[in-house]
Amino acid sequence: MNFKKFKNEIDLNGYALIEDFFNSEKLDHLKLSLLDILNYINYSDEKDLRKKYYEIKKFNPQLKSNWYDIAPYNIDMIQSIHTPELINFVKSYFETNTLFSGRAAIHVHDNENDKLLLPHQETNQFAVDCLLLWIPLWDTNKNTGGLTIFEKSHYQGYFDHVLEDPSGVKKWTHKYTNINEDIYKKFKRSNLEIKAGTAVLAHSSLIHCGYPLIDKETVRITITERFNPLKKIPYLKDPTKPMKIPYVGTDYNIIKD
Repeated sequence: MNFKKFKNEIDLNGYALIEDFFNSEKLDHLKLSLLDILNYINYSDEKDLRKKYYEIKKFNPQLKSNWYDIAPYNIDMIQSIHTPELINFVKSYFETNTLFSGRAAIHVHDNENDKLLLPHQETNQFAVDCLLLWIPLWDTNKNTGGLTIFEKSHYQGYFDHVLEDPSGVKKWTHKYTNINEDIYKKFKRSNLEIKAGTAVLAHSSLIHCGYPLIDKETVRITITERFNPLKKIPYLKDPTKPMKIPYVGTDYNIIKD
């Protein structure tokens, strides 16, 4: 990895693109692994992961959700994102010798578009600042949906978050963290179109969200991780603090090393 290039891009734009972070072989391997888990739930001859997803969703929605919950613990997936090159880059970026995994995860958005989060920053982590890794398994675009960023929003630090949806409608999660629209509408909204296997490495203060898919026959699956440096971790400075910094009621900008 070109440290200077990617660091400059993150500092300037809030994110950098690492092309071919997953090559075609790695993409196929990860898709097959996810498919294997779905086939364990209910086997069929379906070889397309996206079609298999809908098959299992129809078969048993709860077991589909269980697949989603257990998938991030797949060792192959964890190894694929915790590469020595990437770990060394993040350590150098934060000038630290020690990193923590904030949470490896998969994100799945299907034709209901009901799991899209509102604009937010990467809060509720061990450290105030972290780097978000976001990698789609298929191309993202206006048909398949993708990642929206709010340009230059990382220049202004962290904003207050709330856990209630401003529409008042109950969502799929109780912790629907988001930023007031009066804040994020000040920044230019940009829907990124990312090639499969390309990694987005974004600073945690960059406001972002998802945009919906239009193609109702597809599913958007991304792999994510949050790399937390051994800096600005209140839990290791104050015995009264929780392990993860709360979404709300915390002024992230005043937390010091």
